[in-house]
Amino acid sequence: MKQTFSLLIYFIALSTIFGQQKMNITFEARYELNFKEYKNQKPDFLKNTFILLGNEKESFFKNMSVYVKDSLLDYGKIRETGDIQKDFETFGKYVPDLPFTVFFKEGQIKFTNQIESNSYYYEEPIDFKWKITKELKNINGIKCIKATTTKWGRNWIAYYSPKHAMPFGPYKFNGLPGLIFEIYDEKKDYNFLIYKYKKRVSNNFITHQSSKSKKTSKIQYEKIRKQAAIHPYFLTNEKDAKLLRKGQQFLEEKEKNYNPIELTD
Repeated sequence: MKQTFSLLIYFIALSTIFGQQKMNITFEARYELNFKEYKNQKPDFLKNTFILLGNEKESFFKNMSVYVKDSLLDYGKIRETGDIQKDFETFGKYVPDLPFTVFFKEGQIKFTNQIESNSYYYEEPIDFKWKITKELKNINGIKCIKATTTKWGRNWIAYYSPKHAMPFGPYKFNGLPGLIFEIYDEKKDYNFLIYKYKKRVSNNFITHQSSKSKKTSKIQYEKIRKQAAIHPYFLTNEKDAKLLRKGQQFLEEKEKNYNPIELTD
């Protein structure tokens, strides 16, 4: 369940100015992610949907809620009024659990994420050592081939379609000779599954990447991300000793059960 304070912090960040970076689109794929960010979370799995847009050379991956919000803004269907209550009601419904975006081009990843009231990004080269098997699986009527890799402290199983000859997939996954239709880690803490694919021609698509994002290293970003995940800001000013003790126990439990998609570098 999304907390009110998270919505409010994200709402404040809506004033961020977006750059006009554009790309040409030739395909669109939509994925559902079932994930367990905390080992002891209830319900056991959360669900977010994402959209992957791209062409033969580059791709852009974004949470579907943010994509819908950006599209409504582009077409003038919603707008900021300056009235905090009204804007909160309008934009709060588009706040996802995972608001990150991933832009991939020429072996380089640009990863951007909103953490509380700030936007951060880092860049990294990325390479996957895939092992392609002979095992097949039918996904939404499409014959897919199994491939495996180890990355970020997890063993991943992917199914890709040679019929869809784009070397991309959800999140940062890429490098297979076909679009990834499904990928999950062996514990199934994170499971991406395609639910829609279509050819789409859209020139000069605006990616809505924040021009005010703070550039950082991946190591520093992960420190900030973990701090925000296990040490909610609303506890930092608590004066009551009893509540502080309970708060400390709560934080220790969160840290013990923190289960991000990338366990290691």
